[in-house]
Amino acid sequence: MRDLKVSVVHGGHFPSFGKVRYRQLIDEYVAGRHKPGCHLQGG
Repeated sequence: MRDLKVSVVHGGHFPSFGKVRYRQLIDEYVAGRHKPGCHLQGG
């Protein structure tokens, strides 16, 4: 997924973001700093 050529990501309930943030999120997830799912959900 990291190598997809994206320009804008529409994340749903949150503001859209570009390629840099897209890759940053993937890198943080792979490194274990983020868990799957919405960060606003409890539990």
